[in-house]
Amino acid sequence: MLRSRAGAAVLVASVLLAPAACAATLAYVTQQGADSVAVVDVDAWRIVAQVKVGRKPAGVAVAPGAKRIFVSNPASATVSAIALSADGGARVVAEAPAGHGPLGIATDREGKLVFVADWYNDAVHVLDADTLDERRVLKVGRSPSGMAVSPDNKRLYVANRESDTLSVVDLTSWRTIATIPVGKAPFGVTYDDNGPRLWVANVQSSDVSVVDAVAMKEIRRLKVRTFPYAVAVTKDGARAFVTNQHDDSVSVIDARSYEPLAVLAVGDYPEGVLIAPDQRHALVACWMDDELISIDIATLKIDRRLPVLSGPRAFGQFIAP
Repeated sequence: MLRSRAGAAVLVASVLLAPAACAATLAYVTQQGADSVAVVDVDAWRIVAQVKVGRKPAGVAVAPGAKRIFVSNPASATVSAIALSADGGARVVAEAPAGHGPLGIATDREGKLVFVADWYNDAVHVLDADTLDERRVLKVGRSPSGMAVSPDNKRLYVANRESDTLSVVDLTSWRTIATIPVGKAPFGVTYDDNGPRLWVANVQSSDVSVVDAVAMKEIRRLKVRTFPYAVAVTKDGARAFVTNQHDDSVSVIDARSYEPLAVLAVGDYPEGVLIAPDQRHALVACWMDDELISIDIATLKIDRRLPVLSGPRAFGQFIAP
């Protein structure tokens, strides 16, 4: 999944978007096999730009308001920062080292800090969003991957894949205040205002842990298909969508009753999943099928497919929150 650090390099790449794209809903899809990010106009359902980043990009985090887009590059052990300009440009404005195995990536709710999960060092690097300077390093569990930040900006949640736990970090004291047991090999974690809850995809136990964010304990364990990687939940808390990587499918769950609703065949190795801002579509990146797909939430049918470059992962917040 990751390779050892090959060194960091400064990289600046640019591309011009069509003017109309600046006002559109944009998705940023990491393409691991192409060392690039596809900028997708979700409304027009087309790629409007390709931006070269570091080696083997995987994680992505769009800051609030899309002021910047941050990408983890595991093979070059760096983080790239992409900025948009008023004239429709999209370019890498900075790239900085981030440990030995950056994978999961997230921003705080104000877009001032970037959190980078270091797979090999069992740590989270905290970077300044403007400069990519490192502010501090947080020790967490083994092989941290997905992360989420609470809406009040007070807590960071980190899935520790090899520890089978979820770390809860207080962002005021910068201390781990809870370590919550979940399923085996947790990977993606999603914060859900309804509850509030955390949804954790457990890769090796083929289930999803639902965690009470206030009580800080697991309250449900839901079986899905093999190798679940990420979860997306509708804003109203009605439906959850889980990508099952080794089953080439998406499990749909009634997020109120916790009953299964459907299993949808999608493409090879689905990974990143998000609910589009219109709350009518779930978007899924199919890693080995080189596609971004759209699922109609009302009908649970695939209504659009978009070919992208090699190895789309889109692991994280790939549309502006």
